[in-house]
Amino acid sequence: MVRQQRYTIGVDIGTTSTKAVLYQENLQVIDSTYVGYAIHQTDVGMAEQDPKVIFQAVLSVIRTLMEKDKGISHLVDFISFSSAMHSVIVVDEQDELLTNCIIWADNRPAELVAHLKETTDWKDLYKKTGTPVHSMSPFSKVLWLKESHPAILKKAKKIIGIKEYILFHLTGEYKIDYSIASATGLFNIHELTWDKDILQLLGIEESLLSEPVDVSYRWNKIQERYAEEMAIDSTTNLVIGASDGCLSNLGVGAMDPGETAITIGTSGAIRMVTNHIVLDAEGRTFCYYLSKDRWVIGGAVNNGGNVMSWLTSILYPEGSKIMDNGIETRLEQLNRFAETIKPGAEGLFFLPYLNGERAPLWESEATGSFIGLASRHTTGHMVRAAMEGVLFNLYDVWQIIQEVGGPSKTINVTGGFLNSPLWKQMIADIFGRTMQQPTSFESSCLGAILIGKGTEEVIETVVSYEEKELIEDTVESKISIQYNEQTATDYKKIIPVYQKLAKEMTKVRGMLNEAQ
Repeated sequence: MVRQQRYTIGVDIGTTSTKAVLYQENLQVIDSTYVGYAIHQTDVGMAEQDPKVIFQAVLSVIRTLMEKDKGISHLVDFISFSSAMHSVIVVDEQDELLTNCIIWADNRPAELVAHLKETTDWKDLYKKTGTPVHSMSPFSKVLWLKESHPAILKKAKKIIGIKEYILFHLTGEYKIDYSIASATGLFNIHELTWDKDILQLLGIEESLLSEPVDVSYRWNKIQERYAEEMAIDSTTNLVIGASDGCLSNLGVGAMDPGETAITIGTSGAIRMVTNHIVLDAEGRTFCYYLSKDRWVIGGAVNNGGNVMSWLTSILYPEGSKIMDNGIETRLEQLNRFAETIKPGAEGLFFLPYLNGERAPLWESEATGSFIGLASRHTTGHMVRAAMEGVLFNLYDVWQIIQEVGGPSKTINVTGGFLNSPLWKQMIADIFGRTMQQPTSFESSCLGAILIGKGTEEVIETVVSYEEKELIEDTVESKISIQYNEQTATDYKKIIPVYQKLAKEMTKVRGMLNEAQ
């Protein structure tokens, strides 16, 4: 009798969409789908989403896969989850929402965080948690809720994140994986427990938080109602998984110490794997859990592809007569303009801090600027300077990571920016390194599946695999992005100028903020 093919599903709950990928046992991609959703930014600094909408997106993507690939719902071994970090949701005693999902981009805690850093030894918090003290973290968001909305916390049964919200509805249990927990600023990464001193500082009880479990934790039952909505067998296993950033490293095969992954989507991040906890004396890098013997250090930036979205909206305002020409999009036109400009944009620099900044500044109120603008500069110069500014900023983060965690051996790149041939070439030239681009872009979904495969074969941790056999065999082939030696040499002269300008601007930023 021929054995039936088995399947797995990786789900990535992201900031702008939820994606799901259906895999065969050999990790060949069979199908994929996604559902997008909005970010609500109706008040200054606010960035929230509707948890119910995101939950429906999760149900929808799985149902879509089951409907497109009929007859396999009983053959899915497990669904494994990746999700964005740093979200906060408060629910009451009836498990009903008291808040929306407050996401990483919410900047309302900025003043409280600034005051905290001025009046306390904030580095002690970082040393315990591995999470930089910044508005992005759940620690900061709980601090803000305590000060601004104490009535909400008084009614709270649980303070959770988006993955916990979704998995609670699917399973009836509040659990949080070590990876997501390690990015909250509330979790002691040395002991893998909620930090009692930090909870005391915030005035909250540990019972308000979910039970921390390893990334391999799984359920063997889905609540019947939602199994039906997803058109999947209710006995399908659910694997809790880890955070999107950590799983992206796993999904591109960057699992050995010194192997680096760069992602640029709406925002961006650089991450390097280490085999032990690595902290920065200045608190500039994060250190998040992936498995018992693997930690992911790095820095996330607020400003990536959203800089190009902003520039497109400025240069092509609504109602503009400059429209898509039927051959290329506006963004493609801007890329074409920038291609004609030399590295360094003829002395035009762009500091990309349009949305505040996480690494390397960790300044929620940082602002961007064009420096050196002259009448000779064209649209192409502005676009090139903006693209370079995003990458110069990431280069700064990369240097810090190497200072903290040792030399970077290989660099894997993923994200929407790879759709731009110019931007893709720029990153190789600016870093002066050959980049590896996986042919599969859904690295977090693949990473989630690898976590699930590890538990399925009763392997204690991800790294118990013979890595070179597992990762190299399962990660699809990669494209090498070669750097241009002359251009890389040119950038070596340009980058220090950018770095000096960025440093000098921090001195005048306070005056600029006062003038608003």
